[in-house]
Amino acid sequence: MLANNVLIRPQGNGLVTISWTSASPEILSWIFINGVFAVGPFMAETTDRAVTLPVPTDKTFVIEVHDFETIEDVPLPVEQKPLVKPQISWNCVETAASYRIYHTIYEAGDGRQEAGVTITSVLAEIPARYAPHPSSLPSPASRLEIDCPIKLEGRNGRWHSFRVESVDQFGNESENNVVAHFSADLPPVPNLEIARDTETGLLSFRIMFEA
Repeated sequence: MLANNVLIRPQGNGLVTISWTSASPEILSWIFINGVFAVGPFMAETTDRAVTLPVPTDKTFVIEVHDFETIEDVPLPVEQKPLVKPQISWNCVETAASYRIYHTIYEAGDGRQEAGVTITSVLAEIPARYAPHPSSLPSPASRLEIDCPIKLEGRNGRWHSFRVESVDQFGNESENNVVAHFSADLPPVPNLEIARDTETGLLSFRIMFEA
């Protein structure tokens, strides 16, 4: 059942709070952003519900909340999504003022070993008060989870590294271990080229893939 009373409130830093009312406290809710699964199953043991999530605020987005009586009623996805937007999870830290998510990738340059360079960037910094509440997630209460805020480069398969650091009110940052993720995207759509032989009138077909 599609919820038709969804209220969206921006919180800044690319986050919004999604509020809605379900038919009963036992209902299981699932949230989709632009048709992609974001959170679920979510049961707050109350009909008035709210979840704070990161969204693509630089463009138009659609949020849908679907309510189901039981988890068996939830339909299965038509296809498996590529491994280019992994779920990032970390342990909740009571003294954290914010959480900083780092991403690292190795660029090989022109192919020479000495030409390669490791690039590290900050994917997101989420204030602790706006982090997805553990009760909204299908995980232990000590864990927080978000989807990767960018689409990873995954053509032909590629390794990426992540780490999540907690930052306290004085700006001190933790030192956590790096976690590797293998990103694999769908192959590019091929181009069909058709040519006609001017002498014979025969057609030739070629399927071209991007390099």
